[in-house]
Amino acid sequence: MAKKKTPFLIKFSWWSTLIVGVAVGIASQRIPEIKQYTDEIIEPIERNEWVREFMSKIVHREDDVYNTDQKLAFSNHYTEINSRPGQPLSSFVIHRPGYSLAYDARKRNPAWVYEHLTADNIRGDVDRSNFRFKEDESIPAHLRSNAADYKGQGLDQGHMAPAANHRSTSEAMNDTFYLTNICPQCPQLNREYWAKLEKHVRDLTKDYRNVYVITGPLYLPYNEGQRRFVKYQVIGSNDVAVPSHFFKVITLEDKQGKRELRAYILPNSVIPSNTSLENFRTTAQKVEKAAGLILFNAPS
Repeated sequence: MAKKKTPFLIKFSWWSTLIVGVAVGIASQRIPEIKQYTDEIIEPIERNEWVREFMSKIVHREDDVYNTDQKLAFSNHYTEINSRPGQPLSSFVIHRPGYSLAYDARKRNPAWVYEHLTADNIRGDVDRSNFRFKEDESIPAHLRSNAADYKGQGLDQGHMAPAANHRSTSEAMNDTFYLTNICPQCPQLNREYWAKLEKHVRDLTKDYRNVYVITGPLYLPYNEGQRRFVKYQVIGSNDVAVPSHFFKVITLEDKQGKRELRAYILPNSVIPSNTSLENFRTTAQKVEKAAGLILFNAPS
């Protein structure tokens, strides 16, 4: 009598059940560890008073029609596009008299900072020693960086819109010390080569009627063996990201209205003072690709 064979589907089903069972068992052992880590991150945020206030203001409507009377006060401060209640808010664009910026709340750094410089508006004698770095209260508390994040880290608080560009009034100078305008920067770079670049940009206003400057951090990939990675250090209790590079894109307009574009990418590291700036010359398109943004948003 021939031995009765077990159908293939039955065998497959039995093995599948066994494999799934083992996988679930392993995953279940990891759940307490994962939950503990998540709780450590999320619970302090949920306890934050600003978050509780934010949640209490969200209006849920069955017809999902945006009610302007219920609009959160901060929405238009961050973005010109009105979002509906219940939708995430990810655009943090802030306009100040001396500059505008987009804030990257995930990295606790600006994504870009925009300035319009002229020979007239950079004049002034306000002393920067009278000002201190400060939290930007226009950003929700749990998405900000603070001065304590930088203490003992061996990194400078590097201006993206330089204080020296805004010496015309105390208010303009004071605005540059908001931490939304700051990135962790290599001290030697910040105090030497980067400072020389900033002065170079100011000097350009002597020869050009308008100088438009866009500055920001980059987090560029690097090769490790046959693979590529994006890794960056974070500092402080708020995990402020340390950029790998910085970009500066300069649009120069002469008295006849003719424009010239110059773009640079510099590493966040020591750069010998005798290094030519041309070594860091690049194209606006490469900056856009690296930063993930459109530099020149044409009006509609």
